[in-house]
Amino acid sequence: MQFIFTLFTALIWFCSAQVMSGEYQHPSPAIEQVLNQSKSVTTRLSADNQYMVVLKPISQVDIKQLAQPELKLAGLRINPTSLAPSRSKYQYNALEIIKLADQSRHIIKAAQGLSYHAIKFSPDSQYLSYIVSNQQAAYIELFDLQKKTSFRLTNQRLNATLGFNYRWQYDSQAIITNLAISTKTHENSPTVLSPNISATNGKKAPRRTYQDLIKNHQDEITFANITTAQLSKIALNGQITAIGKPGINISYQVSPSNQYILVKQIDRPFSRIVKYQDFAQTVSLFDHLGHQVIAFGQLESGEFRPSGSDSVRRGPRLIHWRKDQPHTIAFVTPLDNGDGNSQPQYRDEISTLSAPFTGQAQPLVKTPWRISKLAWGEDNTLFITEKNSKQKQLRVSFYQDNHSAKPTLWYQKSQRDTYNDPGKLLYNRQIAAPLVNIESGHFVHAGLGASPQGYRPFAKQTNMADLSSSIIWQSQPNKLEKLIHLISRSPLTMVISREDSATAKQYWLVKGEKQTLLYQTQNALSQYDGVSRQLVHYQRQDGTPLSGMLYLPKGYHPSQGRLPVLMWAYPREYKDAQVASQVNFSKHQYQKISAKGPVAMVAHGFAVFDKVAMPIIGEGKKRPNDSFRQQLVSNAQAAIDVLVDMGVADPERVAIGGHSYGAFMVANLLAHSDLFSAGIARSGAYNRSLTPFGFQYEKRNYWEAPDLYQQMSPFTHADKIDEPLLLIHGEMDANSGTYPMQSERLFKAIRGLGGTARLVTLPYESHSYVARQSLAHMWWEQENWLLRYLGKADSHSVQTSSQYQSLVR
Repeated sequence: MQFIFTLFTALIWFCSAQVMSGEYQHPSPAIEQVLNQSKSVTTRLSADNQYMVVLKPISQVDIKQLAQPELKLAGLRINPTSLAPSRSKYQYNALEIIKLADQSRHIIKAAQGLSYHAIKFSPDSQYLSYIVSNQQAAYIELFDLQKKTSFRLTNQRLNATLGFNYRWQYDSQAIITNLAISTKTHENSPTVLSPNISATNGKKAPRRTYQDLIKNHQDEITFANITTAQLSKIALNGQITAIGKPGINISYQVSPSNQYILVKQIDRPFSRIVKYQDFAQTVSLFDHLGHQVIAFGQLESGEFRPSGSDSVRRGPRLIHWRKDQPHTIAFVTPLDNGDGNSQPQYRDEISTLSAPFTGQAQPLVKTPWRISKLAWGEDNTLFITEKNSKQKQLRVSFYQDNHSAKPTLWYQKSQRDTYNDPGKLLYNRQIAAPLVNIESGHFVHAGLGASPQGYRPFAKQTNMADLSSSIIWQSQPNKLEKLIHLISRSPLTMVISREDSATAKQYWLVKGEKQTLLYQTQNALSQYDGVSRQLVHYQRQDGTPLSGMLYLPKGYHPSQGRLPVLMWAYPREYKDAQVASQVNFSKHQYQKISAKGPVAMVAHGFAVFDKVAMPIIGEGKKRPNDSFRQQLVSNAQAAIDVLVDMGVADPERVAIGGHSYGAFMVANLLAHSDLFSAGIARSGAYNRSLTPFGFQYEKRNYWEAPDLYQQMSPFTHADKIDEPLLLIHGEMDANSGTYPMQSERLFKAIRGLGGTARLVTLPYESHSYVARQSLAHMWWEQENWLLRYLGKADSHSVQTSSQYQSLVR
């Protein structure tokens, strides 16, 4: 009788899964509540420190929005009607402007079908500017902060195909942006019927596996037609001045003097193996009347960039205006032909060229490591960030143009070392071109204050003469506070965020001892009240310290029995075991549960072990991935061991989940251990021969390390995946290497080999799922999968930790 009942139950589940395969499903009410949360807000502060605007993002879009027609070209996804991105990561439906003096406020709400992008205050703090878009067009609007009225800057619509971008002049008298030159540019593309031919010329082009690239001559014509725009200066009265001729303007910068505009334009031929950012480019200089002054330089296509993380294309890069000078161009030139695998004395050189731009560029500084960022400060100071990816090291120096012959090292650390991170430099925004704030030979920087005890954010000032530092502000020890905006150092005035484990994030204006609440976010997760959270420390077999965040149901105690566990992780590579063991968390952080994370499963009585450390370490001459599988399994076993020893986990009912590289981890753990009862793998890549020129931080190509690629590919070991695996993938994944085909092939392999798997593809979704319907269905799938293969939480196991046996094979 029991057999008949079990068979009947299985048939119901199988049939219902087949019947429902064409419909979006809804998860349980507790998880619906997670989906109903608002996204976290962000803020902007006006240059005069009088106004703060709170940006309220659109939480989830409707699947119908993703289903709108779009073009996929050169790494872009474009709405061909609106000439704007079809998938914008940052879009807002309301802007709340707060006057700091009296906390009066004004809310700008987007009408149905509209969204706001690229929100900025004008340099003179008279206007709030933003791009408003719908499915038909995008325009720039200004909100007059004094009159509290808004108006459209021009009725000519934008060409925002390369992003929602515009630049204010520093005098606040005009905006520079790309205007559309045709109402329906994409429809002007002629249909071309011809063979699709690609050829090599003997030059190496070791590029990663990208998607949505240009594939044929038709794509080239369409890309050129739809992205070509007229760069224009639009005065506040709506008068338009064309800057040069129409082109594919990838970026543009206004000089601090407002006299010149530096413009990068994409050149033909268009590459078919890299995204548009790496296409060949021309850099030109125009005056404020729109006339070309000089052609500054040509940048070769990035497809011929040498392999390796520290490699760059030949020619100038990081071309920008010195913000401490009226009209001086600064740029970086590689001294090693861009080859990060070579070993020169110096890799890069920083040079400048000033108006009238007819002389030779003046060299300033040579650096032994690759420059990744430049930041100009007051008093002719330049902050230089360099990196050495092979050693996973980063350092920041400062160079004083009038005083020093070489840079002074501020700090050097491992790239992922958060304990020794001094944080970000703070800027003086009250001047025309914001500069790193330097007062009396000191600069200010703010960081998270990571330590073994968790985060305790701070702001410090550092003496440039002797590099001594002193704390000017730090979070209270019993809360998580972060410096959001520094208004004044004397008296110390700032906007901070504040939260604790019971209070959602607030924004406060702090001036000396006086504190004023500016904005309070809401708690929308009543069904998760009482859920406990603790940071768990433990060690793997080789002694490496690890940690993870454990969530337990309300009122749970181990005496009540062991729980099913959902474990969620993401592997990371390290060159330093001490850095790999660092804690990056605050116990005072408010428990905001992400719809894309695993924590919501605690509502079903599961224990959820989130952010489980999965370090892959290769110290000295060893490379991390040379022992990837062994370290991965060792990490997982240590995580299960500690939960079993705590009396929390039923070792027979532990599931492992992950997204992207975390999904790759899941498939490997199921293939190479018997630690888990089931797995959830979302948007992963499982066959590394399909990403032959590297993946994640692995820089060796397939032909340099074929055995490594095979060993690390769970597809190769699909015959060993004998636990149920739920595969979820966005049907239109645009991420490098994670083609939907990766999940399809692994599913077919498991099915053909007699394993248990379920493949769910989400229509119109990319690498990260954004539509409400998709997220709801994703959770319905995950809930059903976990409850089916791990059972309900009330069916506690009686197995004790002393009986726990290693399940690693």
